[in-house]
Amino acid sequence: MSMADYAYSNTRIRVMKSLLLKNSDLETLIRTKNLNDCLMSLRQTRYAEIFSRLEKVTIHGIERLLDVDLMRTVDKIIRISPQSCVPFLNALSKRYEFEQIKLILNLKMGNLSRDNLSRGEIEERLAIGEMGHLSSYRHTQEFLSRLIDLPMEDIITLLRERYKGLDGFMPESPDLLAVLIALDRYYFSELQNSIDSLKGADRKVASTLISMEIDTRNVMTILRSVTHGYDAKRFIIPGHDPRIDELGKHTPRDVTDAITKLSKTTYGPLLESAASSYIETNSLLQMELTLRRYLAKESKNLIRGYPFQLGFILGFLKLKELEVENLRAICVGVDKGLSPDEIRELLIMSS
Repeated sequence: MSMADYAYSNTRIRVMKSLLLKNSDLETLIRTKNLNDCLMSLRQTRYAEIFSRLEKVTIHGIERLLDVDLMRTVDKIIRISPQSCVPFLNALSKRYEFEQIKLILNLKMGNLSRDNLSRGEIEERLAIGEMGHLSSYRHTQEFLSRLIDLPMEDIITLLRERYKGLDGFMPESPDLLAVLIALDRYYFSELQNSIDSLKGADRKVASTLISMEIDTRNVMTILRSVTHGYDAKRFIIPGHDPRIDELGKHTPRDVTDAITKLSKTTYGPLLESAASSYIETNSLLQMELTLRRYLAKESKNLIRGYPFQLGFILGFLKLKELEVENLRAICVGVDKGLSPDEIRELLIMSS
């Protein structure tokens, strides 16, 4: 595609990018004393409109509106992007639909649930009430709302009917974990298939970004399998680097062994830089943050390298996701009484 095809969309997105929060904005939020003060500070930013509808200040309500804001952004980008990109962007947008499904499943049957969780308590955590106003998600709202009142067996039946091909990733009688894994594997499979609709540099950059995301997910899956003592193979998503896929089939002895075996991949040196933190804390958090910072850096490279192509759009979307993750971490940290230094360690700050 020519530069002219992206002139309108990327000019609009450039304005949206200018509204992303700066490090100074995050610092202000980090230093707030409680959730009410944090929300008051958020209302001084571009998030003022979305949080004006929050009637009761709870962490769940804030997280729900952050999800709504992210989906609104994706919906807007799909509407203003060149038509040739829309099939791929529609496939990309399914991530947020699946995240709502997984949240419903976890609230009803998983670690987030408790006995007799009411429909209202579940709905407080979900963004589905806002989906009817978004063209990209309009047909999803009713479907997700139906799932709230159904038992696990009926939810699985509806999922299989709605997402053709999901059966290929799900065992005959799946438990909750198997359904969650199947949704992730199905999403990335469909996303990879949708890349075929793109041409030239757009196809290359989309493939590169999705491959990086799959590979970083797989790396963290392997590391978690080592520390938690489970077989990583069932969780691995077929990705770009066969060395990572192969490592997922043969769980390493420990984290050090995993890093050694990943040394010749892009991610080995990154993990080595965070290894001392793991040894000191016995936590994988810094390794996960290191991988997320790498994705943030690559997203900025896409914006700089493809100012009038799909790379600019995808780079911005990744930065927007990271901003929402930062805000979620800040709000949870403030709510739990963490110190500014402790919260700051959880963030992906812009350089």
